[in-house]
Amino acid sequence: MSDLALEAAVDELFINIDENMIQSYLNHEYPFHLASRDGNTPMLLALIQRCRDRVNSATTDLVRPLHEASLFGHLDCVKALLKAGAEVNVRNIDGATPLCDACCCGNTDIVQILLSYGAVVNPPLLLATPLHEAVLRDNWKCTELLVDAGAKLDSSDCHFGTPLHICAMKGYTMSAEILLAAGAKVNVIHMHNAPLHEAARSQYMEVLLLLLNYGANVYARNSHSKTASDLVPSSTSPAKQLLQYWESNPRALCYLCRQTIRDTLGCTRLSHINHFLLPKFLKDYLLFL
Repeated sequence: MSDLALEAAVDELFINIDENMIQSYLNHEYPFHLASRDGNTPMLLALIQRCRDRVNSATTDLVRPLHEASLFGHLDCVKALLKAGAEVNVRNIDGATPLCDACCCGNTDIVQILLSYGAVVNPPLLLATPLHEAVLRDNWKCTELLVDAGAKLDSSDCHFGTPLHICAMKGYTMSAEILLAAGAKVNVIHMHNAPLHEAARSQYMEVLLLLLNYGANVYARNSHSKTASDLVPSSTSPAKQLLQYWESNPRALCYLCRQTIRDTLGCTRLSHINHFLLPKFLKDYLLFL
């Protein structure tokens, strides 16, 4: 709904206003939260007209109406709240911002409008970043938006590790490819394990091959001195055979050079590689195209 449509909805609402219904919402402990959770945009607009000062009201868990609208995917409610002055980077008791909730929901329109209103893509001191929330649910379109907005690709949470570790554990090939193409470190360590170790345990073949192609160290050992191949549960599985093949067939020099160059450039410079004064074949080579 456009801004003009929202204003028209307000006008129509107050022509056909139902005072009893509005009062029933106002009698609720958290009327703005209820309307935002329900996706009841006309009622939310009416509440904003009546008591705009409550647009940032918080529950005991510090959840705001904008959290609710973002989590349940109600774009028009998000627009109405932001226009009425809702704080875009407000946090709940777990430290989550509305952007985190929008990434949980997977609504790219909401992610975009929150970013346009100044949502911080890398909020500090969070249990999980918006990027973690998007990747955990394989909302890869949200992942793309966050990567383009400058999300830190290798930030680690206290449970899963980096977003790439999550992809490896859950077999999310598309999300993993977005992260790796943008410059996520393929050999990043969390709790002594690289993403390749996690993918080996789960035996997700597509993710395993993707990690290997992007330079995963097949010889790396975790804190128990186990390689990825050692962690594959079955001795006859395709995952075991794939890893053993890579162990016994070292990569060509051009493959190793590409990985070294990418590691040296880092994700920030990789994102601007098309602006480098390089021949197209070299750019494609570095970007795995």
